[in-house]
Amino acid sequence: MSRWRVRDSGRGESLLQIGDVQLGHVPRLVLSVCGDSVALRRAAWEGVDLIEARVDQFRRLDVPSVARDVRAIARHGLPVIGTVRSHQEGGRAELKDTQRLALFAALVPVVDAVDVELSSPSILAEVIALTRRHRKTLLVSFHHFAGTPPDSALEGVLERARSLRADLVKIAAFARRPHDVERLLRFTFRHKARRLVTIAMGVQGTISRFVFPLAGSLLTYTHLSPSLGQIPLRPFVKGLRLCYPDYEAALLRRRLALAGCGKRS
Repeated sequence: MSRWRVRDSGRGESLLQIGDVQLGHVPRLVLSVCGDSVALRRAAWEGVDLIEARVDQFRRLDVPSVARDVRAIARHGLPVIGTVRSHQEGGRAELKDTQRLALFAALVPVVDAVDVELSSPSILAEVIALTRRHRKTLLVSFHHFAGTPPDSALEGVLERARSLRADLVKIAAFARRPHDVERLLRFTFRHKARRLVTIAMGVQGTISRFVFPLAGSLLTYTHLSPSLGQIPLRPFVKGLRLCYPDYEAALLRRRLALAGCGKRS
């Protein structure tokens, strides 16, 4: 059975759905984790919509351990995005592509979506084929830590990723100055109909995690142990609730549902 669907919003738009989470109109918060944690038991209540399993940050990287740990994360009930980030694009572990491919093969059947870098040509086609075979959402990503590339380069990244029939395209670029954030914001707005996720990384780009969903970025990310430029979970949720009434309403509905489930059990 497919774990992702595309629905018509009633306004002529196609809305992507990952697990039971529909993307579009409401900011969707992704919590990036490096393994299972007791904190994930309350993640849905706290305001998390999806979990990103950063396998490259897991303590154990043998295939059986990764498969077991990803299943444990999935048992918390939120849709899971699985990735084995390359060292070149910020991954913690220096893994050979053959190792990464084996780990992708282990996690794809368990997760709801798969994130693979555009810059991984030796495994990209095989990861895409695995993702399609298991009918999971394909997120093709691009991370640039040296700065924010010119608009023409960003356009090229988007076109190349879309040519691979990516369901989502994620572009994360380091912002050295406020103008970089503004430029990436404008880029997001221009392409908001193309299922895009954008992040301005670094301290200058912190505001992007709040603002870019307004321009059309479908996902925004936090971490249990945030680094510079990232926003801790609870302050992030507090800000989203304040700035996005639809997010606040969706969170309240979810908490009512979770409270009802608790009473019935």
